[in-house]
Amino acid sequence: MRYMTKASLAALTLLPLIAGAHTVKSPFPGTVTATTYYSSGSFHGAVDISSGRCNYWGAETGVVGSVFWDVTIRKTGVYCNGTGSGTQNEAKHVWASGWTFRQWHFIKTADSYDRTCDRCQVGNEGATGNSTGPHAHLQQDKAGTNDTSWYNGYTTKGEAVDRSETVGVLD
Repeated sequence: MRYMTKASLAALTLLPLIAGAHTVKSPFPGTVTATTYYSSGSFHGAVDISSGRCNYWGAETGVVGSVFWDVTIRKTGVYCNGTGSGTQNEAKHVWASGWTFRQWHFIKTADSYDRTCDRCQVGNEGATGNSTGPHAHLQQDKAGTNDTSWYNGYTTKGEAVDRSETVGVLD
């Protein structure tokens, strides 16, 4: 019986790999500061994670698995309190299905370049773009629609996370 339980649990951990899903981990240790809605009640449709430290070393891409990251740098300085809408630095991966996974707001470093990798560093925690403080914004969207199902049941606002923490699964 004990062997059956272990075998069943091992099979469950492999399910995302078999189904073609990708696990999303926290880009750095921090706290989930927003998910589907902001504190104001307006729609957000993404996961925000903050360590509370601007220029915190080593913001990694969230998706586990070797994927191509298209890194776009719009601001090259150290920004801790926002630079305005549309000026966020971005790492994104476009899936064959047309969905795009984005990670925003990091500060450019020598690690901010296009490449295929598994959890590579893309910069430091920052606040480029429309933001009120340093954090990582993790979002999946397609044709202007944000998908919130990838993180529902995996993480909640106020939760402390580290780099090994699963914050969602992309199908």
